[in-house]
Amino acid sequence: MYRFEPGSYQIPVGFLPAIACYKSKGNSDVFDYILVNAKIIMKTEDIAVQKSIELLNKAFKFKQDNGDDKKVAESLRLDGFKVIDNPMFAK
Repeated sequence: MYRFEPGSYQIPVGFLPAIACYKSKGNSDVFDYILVNAKIIMKTEDIAVQKSIELLNKAFKFKQDNGDDKKVAESLRLDGFKVIDNPMFAK
């Protein structure tokens, strides 16, 4: 089971919509990977987060309409999200 958190990923020219993905392990969720949409560059972090929320909601609606958990991933991929390797986190 996965849990998704919408957010943003900062790049030198702005912010990308991003989704942190957590995998359930026992009674807790463990960070697994980050999806980013490099097709959409926003000027502010808030706008990028809003876009992430919008596209994540769209993906879950697609799943609901089609009855398959894999439809969430398919929708996000079709909207331009990709897994990024070695994300750099603010400390």
